[in-house]
Amino acid sequence: MDRGLTLRATAESGDTIDDPSEDALFLMFEDIEAGESSFLIVDRLADPSGQVYAQTSRNPDGSYIVEYRDGGPERHYGTVVSDMRSAHSLVTGWAFDLPGWRDSARWRSVET
Repeated sequence: MDRGLTLRATAESGDTIDDPSEDALFLMFEDIEAGESSFLIVDRLADPSGQVYAQTSRNPDGSYIVEYRDGGPERHYGTVVSDMRSAHSLVTGWAFDLPGWRDSARWRSVET
């Protein structure tokens, strides 16, 4: 982490990409879509608590669960979207703090 990294994407397989681009995240989503992985976690490395991340997994019907956490358990939110591209849009929106990403889905509090 002392290289100034801001993000780390980790797949179920343990494959990681430091400071992934939107395209690199898309390739990781394609692995989920192809059944080669079942989840993806993107951590914000600047947060020492390890409690700032986004994660996603694919449901059997092809929809995706997307969650993000901005601190403690009371700041953990999730939604379900219909497809890979929608999930990719939310995760990259979170990762790169793109305008409007939070407003593009209906988020609910996630109980842990």
